Amino acid sequence: MKSVFLKPVLLTTSLLFISLQANSHGYVDYPKARQQMCKDDGGYWWPADGSGIPNPACRAAYLQSGGYMLTQHHEFSANVANYRNMAAVQSVVSDGSLCAGGDSRKSGMDIPSADWQRTPIDLAQHSELTLRFRATTPHNPSFWQIYLSKPGFDAAAAPLSWSQLELIYQQSDVPADAGYYTLQVPLPTDRSGPAVLYTRWQRVDVVGEGFYNCSDIELINGSGDTPPPAWFDKGAYLNLQTPAEVGGYAQLRLFDAAGLELIDQHWQISSSNIANALWATELAAQVNTQYSNLLQLGVLHGENVTFSSDLAVNRAYVRDDSYFYNLDLRPAADNGGDDDDSGNNPPGNCPGYDLTTVNSYPNWPQTDWQGAPSHAATGDKLLYHSALYQANWWTQSLPGSDSSWTQLCSW
Repeated sequence: MKSVFLKPVLLTTSLLFISLQANSHGYVDYPKARQQMCKDDGGYWWPADGSGIPNPACRAAYLQSGGYMLTQHHEFSANVANYRNMAAVQSVVSDGSLCAGGDSRKSGMDIPSADWQRTPIDLAQHSELTLRFRATTPHNPSFWQIYLSKPGFDAAAAPLSWSQLELIYQQSDVPADAGYYTLQVPLPTDRSGPAVLYTRWQRVDVVGEGFYNCSDIELINGSGDTPPPAWFDKGAYLNLQTPAEVGGYAQLRLFDAAGLELIDQHWQISSSNIANALWATELAAQVNTQYSNLLQLGVLHGENVTFSSDLAVNRAYVRDDSYFYNLDLRPAADNGGDDDDSGNNPPGNCPGYDLTTVNSYPNWPQTDWQGAPSHAATGDKLLYHSALYQANWWTQSLPGSDSSWTQLCSW
């Protein structure tokens, strides 16, 4: 292991009296944090036995801890008042709870498994890792510590502990750009194989709120140039536990980071294609042909995406990592959405609510620090697929997809 790369952390005691009103939220977007991998896979809102979750490690984590750790994917945090004292930090975020940020309600993220999804990193091409942290609520002053699991650590055999980590990089304030913090983290070039990258983002305040994320990675010592990823994984193509009905239709949509709709593809479900979800194969063929420059549905092999007859293994891959993908099954009574493809025509059976003042998803009611629609806060309302939803707490989840939302009425 090469020597640790350090940047000075220069912080004054006067910063300890910063206001406590703004709570931070965020997660490691690249290499994607363990809980975010599971969150993006979906399937955890139904059925209750977790059978809709495609990844075995995520499913086992759900069976241990439930869906809370996924609805709170952006808040793997712990408060340590004496946050400069690592003994104090380690007493709160203790061995065996590192990936859960010391929170027993999220302990499923620490179960040993060979199935945690790893991000490949070619050390021959990049001796520095561009770590990207999605800060849904940016905050400075703060500082960063990046750890790497030691050679020989096996995430399939044991939960992560502090003794199995080496500090490889640290840095003080990083300016946020479009809601992201970006760090250039030097990596040891003599390593290969699976490892865990452990990120600590520590706010400088009297509460001592810090965020802790595990990212499973695969270090590769290859040769030659490795191009940037051709496709970005946005989760499962479809949820097979969601029932389809004859006369209904599937609506597949793709949005850019600003919420602009790039794809709105409808596919009718009939008696001739409902068996074995043939409609899903037909829809995928249409999308893969018509929108191949934006979205591909299937299984990634190298740089190519091939649709599989095993529907459960197919994923949605996009060209731009900022895109948002959604597939929804709509009932026959909705008649294909001819009058309003958004499915948000104000109905007459939502007494007490003025729907003309409510945003339609994905036009979030709250914005990030640059003014872009980004989330909902407690009490905010959104229209989505012929229903009105209210947020129970801060959320970026699809309305109705988890317990962060309450449906107020539908039509």
